[in-house]
Amino acid sequence: MKNNPLVSVIIPAYNHEMYIEEALQSVIKQTYKNIQFIVIDDGSTDRTAEIIEKFIKINQDKKIQFIRKQNEGICKTLNRGLALATGDYIACLASDDKWIENKLDEQVAFMEDNKNIGLVCSDAYFTKFNQDTNLKWSNYKEGMDQYFKKGIQNCNMHEVLLARPLICAVTVMLRRSIFDEVDYFDEKGRGEDTDMWLRVARKYPIGYINKPLVYYRMHGTNVSNNNIKLIKGLLRIIRKHFKEEPLRNAPIKKIKILITLFINIAVTRIKRVLINYRDQK
Repeated sequence: MKNNPLVSVIIPAYNHEMYIEEALQSVIKQTYKNIQFIVIDDGSTDRTAEIIEKFIKINQDKKIQFIRKQNEGICKTLNRGLALATGDYIACLASDDKWIENKLDEQVAFMEDNKNIGLVCSDAYFTKFNQDTNLKWSNYKEGMDQYFKKGIQNCNMHEVLLARPLICAVTVMLRRSIFDEVDYFDEKGRGEDTDMWLRVARKYPIGYINKPLVYYRMHGTNVSNNNIKLIKGLLRIIRKHFKEEPLRNAPIKKIKILITLFINIAVTRIKRVLINYRDQK
């Protein structure tokens, strides 16, 4: 890689005392080293902030920026991080997830080779509580690679993402400059990641690295485990994007998107039940 662009890594932390140190370690262990490391505690009531402070003292050479604030929610916390970010690229890591060591290396190289791309995502492994597995995000989202040719989208990704939420948030790297056009995360409701990917997809091509670069942790408090909250969040986002171009005056497309969305949600949930049943046998 000819260039060595700065990557701003943002970790929004909230009540993840069991997992936060592993998340922090996964950033420290990255093979890519030109990192701006920002950690923001969103008013945790457990030992999360204490563990972060201890980690920073042990790793003073990493120059970790740490902010403690009252609880305001994920979107305001991410936006606070974006306001501090000075890197060419942005990568956000939830405080209960972790990255594989070459995650940033792979994605920076991809973005540098594809200057028109707004964001790049990848496949992911699942971690169940504290147990890493070989189960992948693509096991639930089969056929993801059909939407990409040589890693670059070959379809209308905005419409695809409305009908099929494909992107695993912890895998994403964004180009910093796009925020001038797509704006920051929407602080009015849930589904901050899906809404952002849709806004990016309206303006820029999306890239995909067809290999797992992260571990996405499943545990009892995941928002993604709450079906009602998940569906409500998706519907709010869809209503928002249906009111905007290019779908504002496209009623038939809207109906097709909604039908496909609910079919995909049902299929994904059934796959999850079947896979969990298989693993328990």
